[in-house]
Amino acid sequence: MADGPRAVILAAGDGTRMRSALPKVLHQLAGRALIDHVIDAATAVTSRQPVVIVGAGRTDVVAAIGPRAECVEQSEASGTGDALRSVPERLRGPGEVLVLSGDVPLVRPQTLGRLIDHHRRTRAAATLLTAMPANPRGLGRVYRDPETGRVVRTIEERDLPPGAYAPPEVAAGVYVFNAAKLWPALGRINNSNAQGEYYLPDVLPLLGGHVEAMLLADAEEALGVNDRSQLATAESVIRARILERLMADGVTIEDPTSTYVDAAVRVGRDSVIRPMSFLRGTTVLGEGCQIGPMAQLTDVTAGTRVIVGSSHVEASELGDGVVIGSFNRVRPGSVLAPGVSMGTHAEVKNSHIGAGSRINHLSCVLDSDLGEQVNVGAGAVTCNFDGSGKHRTVIEDGVFVGTNSTLVAPLTIHRDAYVAAGSIVNEDVPEGALAVGRGRQRNVEGWSARRRNRPVKAPG
Repeated sequence: MADGPRAVILAAGDGTRMRSALPKVLHQLAGRALIDHVIDAATAVTSRQPVVIVGAGRTDVVAAIGPRAECVEQSEASGTGDALRSVPERLRGPGEVLVLSGDVPLVRPQTLGRLIDHHRRTRAAATLLTAMPANPRGLGRVYRDPETGRVVRTIEERDLPPGAYAPPEVAAGVYVFNAAKLWPALGRINNSNAQGEYYLPDVLPLLGGHVEAMLLADAEEALGVNDRSQLATAESVIRARILERLMADGVTIEDPTSTYVDAAVRVGRDSVIRPMSFLRGTTVLGEGCQIGPMAQLTDVTAGTRVIVGSSHVEASELGDGVVIGSFNRVRPGSVLAPGVSMGTHAEVKNSHIGAGSRINHLSCVLDSDLGEQVNVGAGAVTCNFDGSGKHRTVIEDGVFVGTNSTLVAPLTIHRDAYVAAGSIVNEDVPEGALAVGRGRQRNVEGWSARRRNRPVKAPG
């Protein structure tokens, strides 16, 4: 929207009902902070950087928002009306003002676009987004003129006289204002209410023009997050949206009720996500992947036709055709080139595994660089830590590492070399050589019979 309004996001509330040291707007929803979802929605329908009103001293909120918005501090928590008054003159200007609450993260950009269009079409002084939730208890109620349908006022439920009629329609905390009418009127609101605060809705009768409302078809968009229970509800709503989007794009979700995908995750078509799987952070999967059941992927970049069983993969890259079986762990900084396979109960950390290499089972590859077509036998370990520092192991193309081998870094095993099973290797292995690092076996004939005939010492 080239000529979109100025967006102002109110995020200065303390969020006391969250009972948390973390500011409410920084609590996570589908892998992103609440405020991030609101900023995204605002940015989608405006042409200017949004303004976020933050509480005094909230440097953590400012740092989390970064350059995506301009933060303005509300010196004292005196209500939503006072928060909007905190916008400095240089950021006010003519046109329209889109006001959103930082704790209403489910409103869609398409909804905001329709709200702005409705406001312009009706030439209103202000336009409210409203909803009719199943349980409106505790929310601000919207009173309309029965003849025109226009908004007369909104009243917080706590400020209603005992026995007064409370309509089921509630304000969603999202508004579009005529800027020329808004800014002068804000200075005339008072705090004569149960909370002793300056409520933003109290500006509506002071605008000098009619007030419109647009009723949401989907009341879930108006859900405000004020406590942990509402956060969980919002999580279930946005998770369902994410999975619906993926399925519409050609991804199979075998059981949406037990599949968890963060908002920033991208999955290629013809991929299959099996039950009890978690795709977190900035994970991106190519086409034709098979994930789970019970897989956990966080900040993973994967190519096409990747298979991950019941394993954990974090902050790593998986090339085309990588296969990771069950009960493996791939830790941050790892790169598995195309065709790499891991069997079961194996671990890779901060390592580059070359194309076609195999880490079969019960193995641990740490801080290592493996070439192509390397075989790591069961129980093999690269020892990276000497008690004071980490060291790398280099295993070149075509190396065969036998079962239960211990490779002590710093170490290089050159191409086409073999490591005999059960070896401890702490010196470089030349190209094509066989490394044997174990004690010579000695068989003692007749030992068992002699042991059986040994006198048994009486307990003492």
